[in-house]
Amino acid sequence: MTRILAWIHLTMIFFWELWKATWEMVKAIFSTTGDLRPAILAVPMDVRSDAAITLFANMVTLTPGTTSLDVSEDKRTLYVHCLDAPDPEATIREMKASLESAVMRALP
Repeated sequence: MTRILAWIHLTMIFFWELWKATWEMVKAIFSTTGDLRPAILAVPMDVRSDAAITLFANMVTLTPGTTSLDVSEDKRTLYVHCLDAPDPEATIREMKASLESAVMRALP
């Protein structure tokens, strides 16, 4: 039963992140300042299984404004392009705290 709850939680977290990112992209599109700060981030991963890495990377890519680029050969780092990352470290922390931690509970 706890695995089912973990998947439900993961789904809810993903849709919340999807909504937040979509709203941020709408604001960026209609912004007159044009002050986006794109970045390529090296996100250290705690997930280890191929399934968990794939799920995490795909969830990042499906979230507007981010694209998974590559996984390091040792499978410990996910490289992500962010359309707007004014604070790269905070962006990494947020990805890990929301999506990666939920993936870890669903796919231990």
